[in-house]
Amino acid sequence: MENKVNFITSEKGKPLVLLNLHKYRLIRERKDGMKKWLCTKKTCYASILTNGEYVHETINEHNHTENSQQSIERQVLREACKRKSNDTICVRPIKIIRTELMGNDHFEIEHRDVRPIRKAMYD
Repeated sequence: MENKVNFITSEKGKPLVLLNLHKYRLIRERKDGMKKWLCTKKTCYASILTNGEYVHETINEHNHTENSQQSIERQVLREACKRKSNDTICVRPIKIIRTELMGNDHFEIEHRDVRPIRKAMYD
């Protein structure tokens, strides 16, 4: 099974893997260079082994539904805005959000999502 994974950042700045709308957190890196990732839902024991950017092995099945595309895009946008706000503290939050949204056409963010993103930038 050779699926390519996407890497995103958690709210705490930790690496996450995104595969088929499921998020995985890093558990450990083995001596042979393989990394083991566990599902971010606490009651789910699904895990994957990756070798670089590719899935080497899938262990167990998920016991929950997958995340929505919109919630993942919201998290990616929030973390990108947080990083930008740390670099440039003199720029208004809404301007940072607008530049991120204009730079990426694939975001399906609603108006009600902007306020929590703006509040999260300076937490």
